[in-house]
Amino acid sequence: MHIQIPYTPRPLQAKLHEDLDKHRFAVLNCHRRFGKTILVILHLIRKALTNDKKNPRYYLIGPTFVSIKRVCWDYLKQYAGCIPGTTFNETELRCDFPNGARITLMSGEDPDRIRGIYADGICVDECSQMNPILWNEILRPAISDRKGFAYFISTPQGVSNIFYDLYQYALGDPKWLAYTAKASETKLVDQEELDAAKAQMGDSKYQQEFECDWIANISGSIYGNIIQKIEDNKQITKIAYDPAFLVNTAWDLGYGDNTAIIFFQQVGNQIMVIDYYENNREGLPHYVQMIKDKDYVYGEHYAPHDI
Repeated sequence: MHIQIPYTPRPLQAKLHEDLDKHRFAVLNCHRRFGKTILVILHLIRKALTNDKKNPRYYLIGPTFVSIKRVCWDYLKQYAGCIPGTTFNETELRCDFPNGARITLMSGEDPDRIRGIYADGICVDECSQMNPILWNEILRPAISDRKGFAYFISTPQGVSNIFYDLYQYALGDPKWLAYTAKASETKLVDQEELDAAKAQMGDSKYQQEFECDWIANISGSIYGNIIQKIEDNKQITKIAYDPAFLVNTAWDLGYGDNTAIIFFQQVGNQIMVIDYYENNREGLPHYVQMIKDKDYVYGEHYAPHDI
């Protein structure tokens, strides 16, 4: 049976559909008006219709029930409604297909309510607003037995959230797709509209929402422009621990604010940052024990005068 859904992806979206088919995990850092939500909804629909497992289950998870219903529910009904035999449950925000597959929209407000599901595929929308436990404690186990996929989409909201952490992980793992779409590069929004948005939003907010800048909107950022340039040049990657060299640590002490510890190795004239730890409201014994618990052979520990 041939089903034609009234969806013609833009060239960038079509290429991204192909890339998603090649990766089980993906982190999509895309500017506003890129069309990322429609893209993942259509991707879920196609996966649901072509999965030959028994009762496939797919989930699109947003930060709140109100947002996921307002942004995604009408799109799901619009595109899936073209498929004969498809039914919708408005109360549960659920779409059931004639082959037994199901797509459900869910809220990430209370992660514990999601525990216990099984999934063939999950998309997390506005991931930067999500509780960090959602992925490792709940969603990752949910896709394990069916070897399901997981895609995370958002625009940046600084670096202290699960979306940034996942993006950094994806950069260092070839099995993951790390994708960034900036408005200045995609040309999906015309320049006149971008200029007007920038004039009204201010440069920092504009850089975050349309240029996918992780750091632009962080108040008091000192090295933001430098770090963004390094990111753009793909000069940030994961460095493996080399047991042939000693590990040194550098400390910034805090109690009410964070204590931060960087772990690095000096290899020739290069400094390789291999690990990092931060915490607050903990005494020195906590950090000493943490360092002892790691399987490193240490050289020097560098700390400020008040150590």
